[in-house]
Amino acid sequence: MKIIITFFLLLFLTPLVHSQKRTYIDEKGDTINKYKYFKKWRNKDLLLSAWHYKDKKGKRYLTLKNDLYLQETYAFNSIKSEIEELINIKIPDSTVLLIEYTYKDDLCSSSRDNNWTRSEISERKKFTDPMRTSLIKKHVLLISLFEPGITLKNKPKSKYEYFYTDKNNFFRKNLFINPTLCGSFALMKTNGQCIIRNGEYRADNMAQHLKPENWNLFFERKE
Repeated sequence: MKIIITFFLLLFLTPLVHSQKRTYIDEKGDTINKYKYFKKWRNKDLLLSAWHYKDKKGKRYLTLKNDLYLQETYAFNSIKSEIEELINIKIPDSTVLLIEYTYKDDLCSSSRDNNWTRSEISERKKFTDPMRTSLIKKHVLLISLFEPGITLKNKPKSKYEYFYTDKNNFFRKNLFINPTLCGSFALMKTNGQCIIRNGEYRADNMAQHLKPENWNLFFERKE
């Protein structure tokens, strides 16, 4: 009888133990409860992104960041040269750069890990290929970069490849400084003006920021 009672107690307590292994932290660095965390994250007016990670003991931390959108101005030619070195292709000077970045140890989903097989890349490209083709016609080049530490079974010698490892950590150190759940996008014009959006998004939606009425929300138009 004692064995049966112990068994059912374990069944009851196990979910509680797992729930206690999660700590929720808001954009101010304060520990909050799960309800407040997700209420804040879903509040579009707050413009928050998130990063989830585990410590060495397996405890999971869910953090919020006040950086859904960032804007900055970079040396366009330097950024373009770094991409050209990665892809071994000359990029026309009039091209707008659209960079998707995937972070190491991203807990975006249960299927996401630090190993991207060829079949996984192929499956992902079924979704991104049509968007990339459409964007190229608008002089926007989509490149997908992966943080070092991620095993990427790409085909770097193929002229059709656009999934690459950020070999020198250049983009991680200069554009995508803070890791974000489900990756980030950077959209850069030839004048160096750049909008970064952190969190799950689509390349075609990101390109919509090029519309003057959208772009001017980030960079004041000079008359």
